[in-house]
Amino acid sequence: MDKTDLRILAQLQTDSSRSHAELADAIHLSSSQVSRRIAKLEQDGIIRQHVALLDEERLGLQVEAFVAVALSSYAPEAVAGFHDRMSALDQVVDCCSTTGDADYLLRVVAQDLRSFSALINQELLGHGDIASVRSSVVLERIKRTTALPLPQPRIREKL
Repeated sequence: MDKTDLRILAQLQTDSSRSHAELADAIHLSSSQVSRRIAKLEQDGIIRQHVALLDEERLGLQVEAFVAVALSSYAPEAVAGFHDRMSALDQVVDCCSTTGDADYLLRVVAQDLRSFSALINQELLGHGDIASVRSSVVLERIKRTTALPLPQPRIREKL
């Protein structure tokens, strides 16, 4: 991956809906070069997919929370069951295994506090495999981005 690939990735992270011709103009390449490079970045798995970012509030999703979960058992079947349940819940938009006091950190979006409470009580605590749940409801989002920090291109030293 070179400096040009990084410029393409930076542009795509800002707005992936632009045509290859528009991207080519922005980074001073031909459309065919941009197309080939994007295809290679996709083939290499650097670009996983193209998605639309939706607005939670306009969709009626008024509650966002982070939920720390500790399991009561680490038996493989209990862990697999928890993973399956979290994967099936649309309200759980991120589920990460973590270090520290909690085993997992979930990011949850819900319509309102009532539906968030139902998720906690029925889908998490209602299965007997959870030792503890701590939740923090987001009051104000200061920053959210989907853009990853891109590596700096390596500068070759002259000998």
